[in-house]
Amino acid sequence: MKRAYGGVVIDDAGRVLLRKPAGLHKTRVWTFAKGKAMPGETAEQTALREVFEETGVRGKIIRRLSPDELGSQDEFFLMTPLEQTGIFDGETTAIVWATQAEADDLISMTEDTERRLRDLKILRLAYEAVTSLRGLPAVPPTEA
Repeated sequence: MKRAYGGVVIDDAGRVLLRKPAGLHKTRVWTFAKGKAMPGETAEQTALREVFEETGVRGKIIRRLSPDELGSQDEFFLMTPLEQTGIFDGETTAIVWATQAEADDLISMTEDTERRLRDLKILRLAYEAVTSLRGLPAVPPTEA
């Protein structure tokens, strides 16, 4: 199985960027941008490209989220936004900037248990990373 690489973009106000993928039926799913590498691309280049293509947000990588803690083949990077173009590809129907609590609620709408739990874990790890980088008190995680 080929790995996918993605980004969790959190702005200075502490809001996280989520996207609503196209082509999903009978479910409302909010998730993070990710995709497969093109020939010659690094994991970081892939994550930056996918975030830009799927959300219209140009990001800067702050750090890699621990793949061991994710328990997934996919890898994610914590990013900060540099530019928001307002233009994204056809793989996305909408984007939203959400607080951690709002993102938790949006991700929790995902009916696929494995994807829901994976994205909630990615969300928690990203906010833990931001908290440690900024030296802020941690927000207790909600129950999945």
